[in-house]
Amino acid sequence: MSQVPTSHNHLLLADTPNAAGWARRHTRDVLGRWQAPPDLIDTALLIVSELVGNAVQHPGDTKQPERLTSAELAKVQLIGLDLQLRGQAVLVQVADHDKRPPVPQNVDTDAEGGRGLFLVEHMSSQWGYYHPSTGSKIVWAEVRPSSPPKPQPATAEPPPSNRAARSRPFKPMANEQLPVGDPNLMGRVLVGLRRI
Repeated sequence: MSQVPTSHNHLLLADTPNAAGWARRHTRDVLGRWQAPPDLIDTALLIVSELVGNAVQHPGDTKQPERLTSAELAKVQLIGLDLQLRGQAVLVQVADHDKRPPVPQNVDTDAEGGRGLFLVEHMSSQWGYYHPSTGSKIVWAEVRPSSPPKPQPATAEPPPSNRAARSRPFKPMANEQLPVGDPNLMGRVLVGLRRI
């Protein structure tokens, strides 16, 4: 019986407002070294960002302090980010010290936040949480590629020219539906915006 190839990486982050940014950078680096497909990396970045953002215990902070005082530094707790490559899938786990379960929120369409777990739920193949014996909480999500990798052709011929197709303005057909409600598209847009 053959085993699924696995790789494992763990990072401890300070529970500070910039934790999600550091987690995204780390995840991009690790998944790039593991040669994960680009769509899987983009989805994993969004999920890591949302899970670490939820774990950070500073909901009112909008401005990141340049330096923490000794008293603030003594209060900083750690967040664990665990990445595991399991065959074609990546398992993302985020550990924090808040025992409350993660609860998806119902938010208005014009709300500026509160959609994190909604995105995690719709962009992962499965997700959940558990309480290990250490008294913390671990929220996890499994990310799979959106489509299987395409086999490379035996001969390396350049693709046919699509100049005529590229020069026409985009206009959907009458019965064609645009992917407005597609969570994968929404997630990629959010990841792209965060890179700006």
